[in-house]
Amino acid sequence: MKKAELSQQDTLKQKELKKLQRIRVSTSNLLISIKSLAALLRASISLSDSIKTMSEQSNDKNLNMIYAYLHREIEQGSSLSEAMRLFPKIFPETMVSVVEAGERGASLENNLLFIAESIKKSYELNRKMKGAVIYPAIIVSLTIAEFIGMIFIVLPKMEDLYSSFPNVPAFTIFIMNTAQAIRDNWILIFGIIVLLIIGFILFLNTKPGKKFTSLLSIRFPILKNLFISNILATFSRTLGVLLASGLPLSKAMLISSSTMSNYIYAEILKDVHGRIDRGENLASSLAIHDQYFNKSFVKMVEIGEMSGTLEENMMYLHDYYSDDVTEMSNNIVTLVEPLLLILVGVIIGLLGVTILMPIYQLMGSINE
Repeated sequence: MKKAELSQQDTLKQKELKKLQRIRVSTSNLLISIKSLAALLRASISLSDSIKTMSEQSNDKNLNMIYAYLHREIEQGSSLSEAMRLFPKIFPETMVSVVEAGERGASLENNLLFIAESIKKSYELNRKMKGAVIYPAIIVSLTIAEFIGMIFIVLPKMEDLYSSFPNVPAFTIFIMNTAQAIRDNWILIFGIIVLLIIGFILFLNTKPGKKFTSLLSIRFPILKNLFISNILATFSRTLGVLLASGLPLSKAMLISSSTMSNYIYAEILKDVHGRIDRGENLASSLAIHDQYFNKSFVKMVEIGEMSGTLEENMMYLHDYYSDDVTEMSNNIVTLVEPLLLILVGVIIGLLGVTILMPIYQLMGSINE
């Protein structure tokens, strides 16, 4: 009977864990919770009690459930890092490794504050990246919406009028026929577009798809320097945080490569990690991939290795490239804004010509 009850409890626990592993929490709520946890530990409150308190005070109910599960795991003898590893979507390996180093070195609260600062910088950097891309996306979306409105609302009302006009321009006839074909087959066209989008999303989740998007991001005109600077800033921060928490370079590089979102750079960092394991230093390993790591970046790494201040130099590189991302984000918005306005103007102009040209022709024939 007891074995059956234990088996049932394990099954329920696994179901609860799988349910919680699908949960996502906001970065801002996670940042606040990490800071609060560090403050509780600094006040000499035990880890178990601190985690229990965290499970009751967050405004995010999902985060409260996560901390409640962490508390039960700790009560059963697990360390905080072991419990956090159960939720990789919320606590990435970088964070867990820093927590683990803090547990071993009896400096958990300091490491948690370090993590909070890292989360804050990462959040600000991602927000700047989104800010550089969101404006063009809005303009393009509005242009598409305008185009659809013309096809389904404006042009049908003009067709009856134009049918009575003599000598309607060929361009106008072409536009009208194209719009009519789209309206007659919109279900088929919509279905094809949906299938293409689904197929593209599935492709992006494959290895070739990840390689394609990663390569596109670092080769795309205008935006490539922004993406590369963001990647270098993220890598510098991750490696600097891990080294500052006391992890050896080899393990820090392994974690950095596994947490890199860009597939191309992740593969390069795996190669760099292998070279470090074979006895090479970090600077010379990065220098081999000079297409992806510029000379100034490698030089700063080299100086850090020679002087024993590699973690400080990596954090300096993070600050440098973060500022670079901020500046380029502002410049890109300034550059892209007039180009998008010109594009919208051209589209509106073509549609205007399509609608007004037959009317002008008719007025001209009447005047004659």
